[in-house]
Amino acid sequence: MFLLIIVFFLFAICACSEEEVEYIPIGKKHLGDLYETYTINNIKRENSVQFVALNFYPEEVTDLSCVQYNESACAFTFQRDETANYLISWNYDTEQNYVEVQYGQNAMWYTINGQRHKGEYLLRANDGMAVRIIMRANGYGVYENGEVKYTAGVTVNDFRIEEVARDSYPF
Repeated sequence: MFLLIIVFFLFAICACSEEEVEYIPIGKKHLGDLYETYTINNIKRENSVQFVALNFYPEEVTDLSCVQYNESACAFTFQRDETANYLISWNYDTEQNYVEVQYGQNAMWYTINGQRHKGEYLLRANDGMAVRIIMRANGYGVYENGEVKYTAGVTVNDFRIEEVARDSYPF
């Protein structure tokens, strides 16, 4: 009987703490615009890390037809049917949030900026690999218009994905 009571309480605690929140991507911003706030609905959770994937107008980031933008994941995916070289460049300012430029492959994400606010990375990408910019969800909350919003304070001044000629870099 005691064991049954413990199992019931554990189930109740787990059920309450894992409240379902519908994910909604943060609103799109033009390069140079400030991401001021985000809501709990903009937060993604992966491997116990909470973050907000920044949402862009894809035509400002790349004009490559082999790079597709996924609106819900806020990620640029390479669809070329072969391995190719791409130059990823970024320039951002942040007031407080930890920002990462990442590439993903096989459901794993790797940080490429090393907390450098400006830089370039040469990526040898296979079909299906992706690139995104995220910020960790650690802003302080403010109550605004009947809703709790969290401060972001991130401006992405430049974010580019360009193809690099195969003979430009020795791989």
